[in-house]
Amino acid sequence: MRNNYPYQHSNYGDYQGAMYPQQGNCGYPQSKPCGQLPPQTMPAQYDPVKQNTSFTGQDVFVPVVHPSHTTNVYQKNYKYMHSFPHTESVVYQETHQHFCAPSCPPRTRPWC
Repeated sequence: MRNNYPYQHSNYGDYQGAMYPQQGNCGYPQSKPCGQLPPQTMPAQYDPVKQNTSFTGQDVFVPVVHPSHTTNVYQKNYKYMHSFPHTESVVYQETHQHFCAPSCPPRTRPWC
């Protein structure tokens, strides 16, 4: 009968420690011994290093100044209103032309 407790029952004696493989079967079925060599020790096996982190926090207050300035501007606007008044006048104009009318046919000129 198998169970999930850390100690397993063995067919070759009382309860054997599951955490000690040299004393028991670690939960796997054990075969009957048929000639056994003396135990030997293997080189140590290393797991990867477990990294632990310890955190200590501290609040540091840094004053930050944000200056501000307001300029109030009062503006006076001059608006020039242009007007274009128009007047009319009347001019009566007369012209004179003078012409010389030929009285006789042209004469020959002696000097030419």
